[in-house]
Amino acid sequence: MTVDDIKKFSKEINSQINFDYDLKKSNWFNIGGKTKVYFKPESLSDLVIFLKKFRDKEKIFILGAGSNTLINDSIFDGIVIKLGKNFSNISLLPNDVIVAGSACTDKKLSDFAVENEIGGLEFLACIPGTIGGGLKMNAGCFKREFKDILISVQAIDRLGKVITIPANQVTFKYRNNDLEKDLIFLSASFKGEKKDKNLIKKEIFELKKKKEKKQQKKKKKI
Repeated sequence: MTVDDIKKFSKEINSQINFDYDLKKSNWFNIGGKTKVYFKPESLSDLVIFLKKFRDKEKIFILGAGSNTLINDSIFDGIVIKLGKNFSNISLLPNDVIVAGSACTDKKLSDFAVENEIGGLEFLACIPGTIGGGLKMNAGCFKREFKDILISVQAIDRLGKVITIPANQVTFKYRNNDLEKDLIFLSASFKGEKKDKNLIKKEIFELKKKKEKKQQKKKKKI
């Protein structure tokens, strides 16, 4: 495969493909070199077609918010995929279930839960990053982790096949899980519970205070 093949393909889809792309623009730390190809799919169909065409021809790296990724200054000789805004949608289902796209930030999901008076997701307000990144590393804080609220994960494999994985079929460990490493997470379903909005806001406020105190202590030790 050559870059010319991908350039030709880019004219066939609506999603954005950049070449020799500066990764400093795509992570919280504003560091890192460039990638040969930067693909930002805005639809599942574009992502499926892309994977079927190029999955075996290039190295692929999935980038989330970049809040937990350190990118070196060398050129990545492959494809970086960062899901577009259409993968950050959130919807409310019956029985206090929330479905969030993997490009959605943890804070956005927490805010959505607050507005819909759904408790149990308060800890997400203190976690930087996206749902996809949180799933990958079983993110958590204050004795709560993704595994505690997860119902199922929707993902796509490198063959372009979309699959749904129930949470009870996943073995979660501290900041890890046994899901296949080459899966690209598309969305996840989370279970909350009805709760007074003011109580949810109060708990988030208390968690944020605890987080600030921890950060201050770390700074003093340094």
